[in-house]
Amino acid sequence: MHLSQKVNGEMVTVEVGDIELDQQYDVIVAGLGTSGAIALIMAASKGLKVLGIERMNCMGGMGTAGSVNGYYFGSSGGLYEQLDQKVTALVDTVYTKSSAYNVEAKKYVLEQEAIKYGAELAFESAITGVYLDGQQVKGASWVGPDGIQSASCKVLIDCTGDGEVCNLAGCTFNYGRTLDGKTQPFTSVKVFAAGNKVSWRNFDSGCTNQTDGNELSKALVFAHAQHLEDSYSDENRLLHLAPLLGIREGRLIEGEETVTLQHFFADETSNKPVFYAYADIDKHGRDNAFESQLLKDWFVASNLGAVNVTVPIPLGAMIPKGFEGLLAAGRCLAVDHDLSTCVRMNRDMQKSGEAAATAAWLAITKGTSIKEISYEELIAHLAETGCFNPANNKGYQFAYPGDRKPAQPITWLTDPAEIHQGLTSIQPGVAIWSSSRLGESIRESLKAWIHEEDEKLRKHSAFALALIDDEACLPMLREMMRERDAVMLQDCRKNNQLRGYMAIYLLGRMRDKDVVLELIRLITDPEEMERPLYQLEDGADKVRQNKYNDVYFQFFSHSIMALIHIGEHHTTLQEVIGTALKQAVGNGEYIERITHKPNGTYLYSIAENIRSVVERKLLRWA
Repeated sequence: MHLSQKVNGEMVTVEVGDIELDQQYDVIVAGLGTSGAIALIMAASKGLKVLGIERMNCMGGMGTAGSVNGYYFGSSGGLYEQLDQKVTALVDTVYTKSSAYNVEAKKYVLEQEAIKYGAELAFESAITGVYLDGQQVKGASWVGPDGIQSASCKVLIDCTGDGEVCNLAGCTFNYGRTLDGKTQPFTSVKVFAAGNKVSWRNFDSGCTNQTDGNELSKALVFAHAQHLEDSYSDENRLLHLAPLLGIREGRLIEGEETVTLQHFFADETSNKPVFYAYADIDKHGRDNAFESQLLKDWFVASNLGAVNVTVPIPLGAMIPKGFEGLLAAGRCLAVDHDLSTCVRMNRDMQKSGEAAATAAWLAITKGTSIKEISYEELIAHLAETGCFNPANNKGYQFAYPGDRKPAQPITWLTDPAEIHQGLTSIQPGVAIWSSSRLGESIRESLKAWIHEEDEKLRKHSAFALALIDDEACLPMLREMMRERDAVMLQDCRKNNQLRGYMAIYLLGRMRDKDVVLELIRLITDPEEMERPLYQLEDGADKVRQNKYNDVYFQFFSHSIMALIHIGEHHTTLQEVIGTALKQAVGNGEYIERITHKPNGTYLYSIAENIRSVVERKLLRWA
């Protein structure tokens, strides 16, 4: 047996021989946050001897220490709903009824449930090492108020959010998007008194690599300081800042099954889910130009960024590939970067904790490997609480948070007449994506429609043709780009795109060399900013009040990436394109045209990152 640890940032493995550790548990849960609190309570309620290790001084994660009070999307059903009912009852009898802010009540309920079932808690403690026999996890060491301790376990459940335990064990991970390794922005939460009520607000505070201690510390300090720039009054007083940052994405394990956006869109998902994740592909960022082609096809070219999708999550997505006795629950599940934007809602992360604990219990009681437990038996137990419920498989929907409006199910179109009708509207997204799914069978119709009198039909048919790689789209895309088409499509409740930069993205996707000079003018000509399209008016809208020109950022960033894609395909153009890219971003003046927010803010970071992307690409061309 060996002990795997991290020392000064480096992994160190120490042979310890055939030793017996001081303490023995059935299950150790590392991290008692959103998923871990539920995993601990579920495992203990099944009669297992369970230890929970938490680096903070409470359970609940973002729902308590993170002050994110309530839910966005995610699917219903599961142990968490029973606990939420107890929280609500406590709020009505102990905490002020004038406020729905109940994080203290949730802390209490989670702790009391854990104690009731005999779970042991180790607060202000952190995992320091993992004991392994080959690829079989045997136990863990941790440090806390009593110093360094160690214990054996039959199953170790990693609920640390960033897969800290899996990292110590030597598991394989993915991190960030392919282009630049960036993850989604993190959020910082303030709690404030609004009249006689307590409320909370969060905002995208920046980007960080939370696996780097120095970078994370700087991000914490800067994010918290930004809240003090707000205006306060007797009716709006800052109470406190949440001690836990809202990290949306970090390490993603490589699992026995990894769920990807490509497989999802191709209808190639698991037929053995343990729960269904449900949300929009909420990438929570403005820098769409730097995402994968598939995500841009959905988010930009089809304008479906706020469509809700249902993602089946199999048990294999919680089993690190090649390991035994180890499970991962929470946002480090085996999904790709593109889907991590969806599979991270608090409801669903609580479900992942319940599913992991139930699987661990079955494996322990049956005396078998987690990989060998009966799927039917696991599902039967998860169905008892509603964690697994086939009714949660809602497919694709237009939906609003909090059920403000009835959800509208989406059925992909196959009838050319229905697609024609969709493309003639200001909401063509479903017709565009349906065309991309149909491919060859709709090609000739689209090529005919691109010459019709109806402007919407012509332009939206061009988008659809681009997604099936048909060059008949190019003249119309060039026209939209040259006129800086400012029509915003209206498919979704948010994230709607302007046709002008949608066209620019698709021209880059098509590697159209004929638009190189026009794209160069867009990113280098000082007169570009004089277009009415980019002019800001104080108070015009929320984005512009923030001194951030999103319209210019989208046109500029998509043009940068279009030129890069064209240069990669047409190598003879690399010199002229490279010179233009250097001119566009070399002195950093473009950042002020995008935002006047200070260095360190999210809006500044996404603008500054354009130069980093360009420099890395040009280095490869050299």
